Amino acid sequence: LNLEQTLADMVKPIAQPVLLPSEPPAPVVALAKDGAEKTGIDVAKDESKPDAVAPPAAKVWTPPSPEQVQRSLNKMFGHLSEASDDGDVVVISFNGHLLDLPKAQRLVEPLKWFIKRGHVVLFQETNRDALKYLSNETGYGLNVSHRNERGQAVGVLYHPRIEWLGQPYYHDYLTDIPGHPEWKTTLRPALQRQVRDRKSGKQWTFIDIHTKSNLGGPDETAPIRRLQFEMLVKDIARQEADGTVFGATVIGGDMNAAINLPATTEIEPLIQAGFALVPNPENRSTYFYKGQPNGQFDGFFIRGFAAGDVSDVWIPLPLETKGERWFYSELTDHMPAFTTIKV
Repeated sequence: LNLEQTLADMVKPIAQPVLLPSEPPAPVVALAKDGAEKTGIDVAKDESKPDAVAPPAAKVWTPPSPEQVQRSLNKMFGHLSEASDDGDVVVISFNGHLLDLPKAQRLVEPLKWFIKRGHVVLFQETNRDALKYLSNETGYGLNVSHRNERGQAVGVLYHPRIEWLGQPYYHDYLTDIPGHPEWKTTLRPALQRQVRDRKSGKQWTFIDIHTKSNLGGPDETAPIRRLQFEMLVKDIARQEADGTVFGATVIGGDMNAAINLPATTEIEPLIQAGFALVPNPENRSTYFYKGQPNGQFDGFFIRGFAAGDVSDVWIPLPLETKGERWFYSELTDHMPAFTTIKV
């Protein structure tokens, strides 16, 4: 089931030209009549020293405007209409890239536009302040984990069509790595919530996760991510033994590893526990390092769904030009991942 085909009935094409921002101009330096730079401070010239060549003035980076961000969003997935009370349920995983309250307030309009393309939006690298503000602006329900000392949490926004069941569950133990007490305040917990679709009556469990980053290199960090996945599936088994009924379950988020590559062995605990990676047939990356595709870090693992119930992942084409990436990177340094649940 292809996402773009699945969403065909929802499509409302947006035909907008993409206007690329110009490079920020270098500071203008006024010249005196003798050709020397006019600094605004009178300094006696030392005739015994040769004229020094002034270094080129550094360009000052200016954050993109909300309008520039909106144009980039339109280009990537402007063909997707807003989520509604009809049709299949759209699920999005999105790394907010240090999404705090000031950023949410500054980019509120493009963020609202983006959020409303999904029924369940799994956020990483954000916090309660930002998501509470966006929840109020969109009318979406909100669950969010505690934040680490860098202000990072995971959180989920839910379309009004999605009804909560029971209480949220916080996988706080994912920050407790044996032998690494220093990571207690920098790792992120995961968030679990069972919900019901008011339209179809179907129930699902969602788990939003953001595993250990690659800071320190993959050889050092991959074993930590594997341990986190081992801890997660062990806790799921414990909950089930205690009577929790997960039903059809989606684990989504930023896995910090190229989950669609065979070499990524840290996801094996999920596979061994019966979870399947939602395919990415176009093999698109969600994370780009220095402009180069670095793999599919963001995506979904599912268990308990019938064949065909969940569409293949759809990842927008990256913004290619320097100008586009210059202002899009302010919104996020990841491409969002989309999938749909058939109802």
